[in-house]
Amino acid sequence: MKYRTRAAHPGRFSAFVLAAVLLCLLLSGCAGEGSQIALLRSEWDDIMEFFDEQQPVESRGSLLPADDPDVPAVPALTAQTHVEIMESVYNSMTKTASVEWLDDPVFLSASGNAADRSGYEAVPRFADPSAAAVCAILSAHGISSELRYVKNPAPAGEAVALRYAGFSDENGYCMNPAVPVTVYVSAQKPAKSQPDPSAASVVYLTFDDGPTESDTERLLDILDTFGVKGSFFTVGNNVDKYPASAGLIADRGHDFGCHTYSHRYEDIYASADALEKEVEAWEKAAEGAGVEFGENKLFRFPGGSVGRYFDEAQEAEMRAMLEKRGYRIFDWNSATNDGVLYLRPEGTSAFEYIRDSFEDTFARSLAETGGAPGEPLIVLMHEVVPETVDLMPWLLNRLIREGYAFGSLGSFPASWTFVERGYLEEDG
Repeated sequence: MKYRTRAAHPGRFSAFVLAAVLLCLLLSGCAGEGSQIALLRSEWDDIMEFFDEQQPVESRGSLLPADDPDVPAVPALTAQTHVEIMESVYNSMTKTASVEWLDDPVFLSASGNAADRSGYEAVPRFADPSAAAVCAILSAHGISSELRYVKNPAPAGEAVALRYAGFSDENGYCMNPAVPVTVYVSAQKPAKSQPDPSAASVVYLTFDDGPTESDTERLLDILDTFGVKGSFFTVGNNVDKYPASAGLIADRGHDFGCHTYSHRYEDIYASADALEKEVEAWEKAAEGAGVEFGENKLFRFPGGSVGRYFDEAQEAEMRAMLEKRGYRIFDWNSATNDGVLYLRPEGTSAFEYIRDSFEDTFARSLAETGGAPGEPLIVLMHEVVPETVDLMPWLLNRLIREGYAFGSLGSFPASWTFVERGYLEEDG
């Protein structure tokens, strides 16, 4: 209990009563005098602090008259901060990549009613997510801010979360203007992109057979956090199954290419007409997912442009059809062999096998091309293999550390196939 002080010191209690009476008499003679009341407030705080150390000073304001009795008291604004995610195609409460660096984040905090908004500064949601634009709007509303850079899939310089005091709803934020806002910003990406396909040592990362329900977005988060754009050769029936994942590939600026609709070799390679019907079905699936590919059309033959399912004459006929429809065709010269995991030696994990396969085939490709200008290093992978997605941070760090730049096949000016590379010369 906290009453020991008064019981042990009755003299102090009497003095307290006298002080209170004196204060009331003084107030009766100086009502309306603002400066005197302000002085009495200060003295009264000192008196109460002395006689009752356990009772907070701020709880005694009701004992004194308001400065202006006609103006209602302003409710206290919260000073407790919280973090809110700024939702985007890169950023979501449901993804580890968006929240792993935040403390107890939320998306929309519980909104208050109209009375709760009194005294808060109304800030609209940000149409431009760049850190400069966000800070400018906050400044225009009289709110100071600071930047904190974090790893995030969003483009470098884009605001991805806010720490502030207040609450929000679908219309915007109600912020305590006295509390600075921390703006979390996506940091600079470690990879170097090379838009010039004639440059030396440009790596093109390609992914076949997707999209998937969850691994596609996980892969996109990794690529985007490093600042690398990939080329995705998608299968139409998977696009129909997972249109949201397909849309993310395109929305986040990656190449969205065709890998036929069914991927069934016996059907797609029956004839050039059969392949064309597969391409048409794939285009319909892509359009259904909201993908717009315009004139920039990419195609990859399932199994590659050279195989046992068709001969050179058939390949030439199918290629002519594809080029007429505006497609550029791409094979590869490096691979992780994640499509043939059943070939890995006993006791070798899938992760080890695809890592070692990449090291081996990438070294062979370098030996053939020498990393010369205009000689792309095209890596074949499959996003439907979870271990491939697991490998990506290691692979990206390895290539970045060795100074390679990255490109996307969408910027490559011509087809690049096994036939063009002379893979059939020995067969005449």
